[in-house]
Order: sequence, then C-alpha cells, then structure tokens
Amino acid sequence: MDPEFFNFRRKGDYRLRLHVEVVNRAGLFDNLEPLYVQNMTGDVEVYETKTELNSGTLRYVVDGWRKFMADNQLEFGQMLHFTYVTSQKKIVLNDVTSI
Repeated sequence: MDPEFFNFRRKGDYRLRLHVEVVNRAGLFDNLEPLYVQNMTGDVEVYETKTELNSGTLRYVVDGWRKFMADNQLEFGQMLHFTYVTSQKKIVLNDVTSI
C-alpha cells in the first residue's frame, strides 16, 4: 500500500464517515484534528473531525459535510471518489459518479 496516497469512495450522504485507513493515517485515534478537503475545482476548506457512536462502534466523521455537499452541488446517493494525501492531511474529491 502506498504510504502517501490512499484511494477510497463513499456514497454521498449527509455525513462523511472516514475510512479506517484515513483515521489511522491522520492519527485521529490519538487526537481529533481538522482535515483539509479539496473539491474537484481545487478549492480547499478546513473541516473539523468528530466522533459518533453507531451500534456501539466509534466512527469518525467530517463535521459540516452537508455544507460541502451543498456548496459543490453534490447529490445524496452519488458515488464520491477520494484520495487521502497523508503528508497534507487532505482529502481530495477526484470524481463523482451516479449509481
């Protein structure tokens, strides 16, 4: 596995649950820190991370994800393709496909 780049995808939803590999690479288990999120036009915004319980399991999410979805005209149910860039603690939206 490439130590710098990690590709993952998520279905567009009101929240973005982070892939466990992103949580590990960002060190969120030890300390919740903001992450940079880049849209497909190259604009970057900073989003806080938070935890939530789901069926007794701790999950890590990007706080304010609805705003990112709305600002980028993304629709619930679309498949969002991301790359996490470890050295920059940045999630890059690469592609959006319809399901």
